[in-house]
Amino acid sequence: MRPKQKNISTPLAEQTYNIVDLDCGIRVLHFPHPSQVTHCGFLIDVGSRDEQADEMGMAHFIEHMFFKGTEKRKGLQVLNCLEYVGGEMNAYTTKDKTALYASVNKDYFKKAADLLFDMVFKPSFPEVEIIKEVKVIQEEIDMYQDSPEENIIDLFQEYAFPYNSLGYNILGSHETLNTFNQEKVIRFYKPKYIPQKMVFFYNGNIKALDCIRTLQKLSNKYVSQQANTSYQRKELELNTYMPFNKTIQTKHVQSYLMIGGLAYNNHDNRRLSASLLFNILGGPTLNSKLNLLIREKYAFAYDVEASYQSLPDIGLFHFYVGTDKKYLDKTRQLIINELKSLKDNRLSSLSLNRYKNQFKGQLLLSEENRISVSLTESKMLLDGRKIETMQHVFHQVEAIESSELCAIANELFEEKNLSQLLFEEQGTK
Repeated sequence: MRPKQKNISTPLAEQTYNIVDLDCGIRVLHFPHPSQVTHCGFLIDVGSRDEQADEMGMAHFIEHMFFKGTEKRKGLQVLNCLEYVGGEMNAYTTKDKTALYASVNKDYFKKAADLLFDMVFKPSFPEVEIIKEVKVIQEEIDMYQDSPEENIIDLFQEYAFPYNSLGYNILGSHETLNTFNQEKVIRFYKPKYIPQKMVFFYNGNIKALDCIRTLQKLSNKYVSQQANTSYQRKELELNTYMPFNKTIQTKHVQSYLMIGGLAYNNHDNRRLSASLLFNILGGPTLNSKLNLLIREKYAFAYDVEASYQSLPDIGLFHFYVGTDKKYLDKTRQLIINELKSLKDNRLSSLSLNRYKNQFKGQLLLSEENRISVSLTESKMLLDGRKIETMQHVFHQVEAIESSELCAIANELFEEKNLSQLLFEEQGTK
């Protein structure tokens, strides 16, 4: 076999990555890195938005069930396979993706890849394990409901998309989980977890051709030739997002506030500028505008943050803060005032350049997390986006102007389009 390779230079790292299609349709993203540690795994274009109402939680459930046994391995054999050689595995599910990946000494790459292919393409979904895992995930749901920082995000999205699976809780509910059985799991799994909806990434020190040969052999071994289907993700309806204002009485001591709305999808050319804007407002640094104002100046809160997530067809942003109820109204007004300020006033050249340099530095530091980089690039492939070099991204950041950030603020922060969710201590007004 002579796989066709596409080499794209990465000037900052002075390396190239390779994108190769296996015969079965799986795309392989190979990224060389001079390390004894190999990171590899699948990113699958299936998530909670692919569920029906009575299937809520199924994508996340299947992610768990991948670890519960295959046609040739029992659950304990799956768990021990890489642990005994010092490796580790992990997985997660989002609104539109499922990830399953491993980190291991490069000498055990074939062992890790064999296990991953077995788990994804030959899961046995044993009924006894399904019954047990239902209880485990119900406990996970209860745990998240006790964590307001997590629960408020889920509920915000549920209220924002009341008539669409984008609003489904990724974990599902006690009620839907109680209906899961082997037949229902297989019915969801079979048409969706197909090679054409998968990227296998490799990040390590094995040459591309050797890596591809190994993966092609595993594909021949595990992937059915009848795997392709006509499944297509449902397109969004025009009324997908519904602005709302909700207050929920809770037993938590603090008040938790979330303000947000729609943003740009990940194909929009304003996405990077919006990312910079939200980083300025409430990024991970201590000098973000909202952190300096709400935490440092007034000491109203410990945790203040902004978040912006984008999917191929829609984006969503939110600002989050947890504060004592006596500071709630003042904190809310500070957020609104800061949004208005960015709508009405352009940043000075000096301030904008500082924020750009900060943003670029954060992007560069994120490159140190090889798993995160590999998963991000795999997501770009699945979403039909071009993988850009860091140098090109830096050029794009440099080209952002204050007028553009001001225009984005005026569009996204229009008051009639903003939603608000408040967790308020029971009995307060």
